[in-house]
Amino acid sequence: MAIVSERTDLRKTAHGRLHPSLGNPNFLVLRSRRIIFERWISQLEGKDLKILDVGGRYQPYRPLFGNHVAQYVACDILKTELVDVVANGELLPFAANTFDAVIATQVFEYISCPCAAAEQIHAVLKPGGSLLMSAVAMAPRFGDEEYWRFTPRGIRSILSAFDNVQIVAETSSIGGLFRTANLATHTFAHFGILRKLQELTICPCLNFFGLAIENLKLTRNDQFAPNFSVLAFK
Repeated sequence: MAIVSERTDLRKTAHGRLHPSLGNPNFLVLRSRRIIFERWISQLEGKDLKILDVGGRYQPYRPLFGNHVAQYVACDILKTELVDVVANGELLPFAANTFDAVIATQVFEYISCPCAAAEQIHAVLKPGGSLLMSAVAMAPRFGDEEYWRFTPRGIRSILSAFDNVQIVAETSSIGGLFRTANLATHTFAHFGILRKLQELTICPCLNFFGLAIENLKLTRNDQFAPNFSVLAFK
């Protein structure tokens, strides 16, 4: 029964990341990432893909592959009901040229040596295989386990072994400012009732106006972009 409950909780978290509500402080970036990944995944060739999810304890983006998956392997340092292999991204226990695609979302900031993790991912990908990742650019520290924040130039340096690296800001600087305001008010409303009130009032308003302004495409400036989505090919 506990196993069923854990799996349900994991799926609920995953669904909340793939389809965030307006009451989620991360709504703007999560919504944008889903749209970006949907477009990229639709362009991948093949219907029997072998996929590795590095940091795959929740697997929110697994549904985007639809029925094009032959094998989906989840790797994480924490064992959950959805994790197949417990391992660190810096030392992946898989043979070279094994996977058609690797997913690594919001993972590299937790890896002490991101260059080593990128080399490992490059090695386990088949020639022509793809890496879909997202990386934190500008955000508060979410936990003491984090090491890094990334710029586009830093991402390209880490992924220097890859070809055709595409980097897309998940919001413009304007969206980043709205998201930062949401995170700030959510963080400081640390009492249960205040946080719930923030999620029902301030948070949806900031997300609504942030989304409306993002849709106007007033600027391409991404200096305050909170995250970058990345597609890279071996």
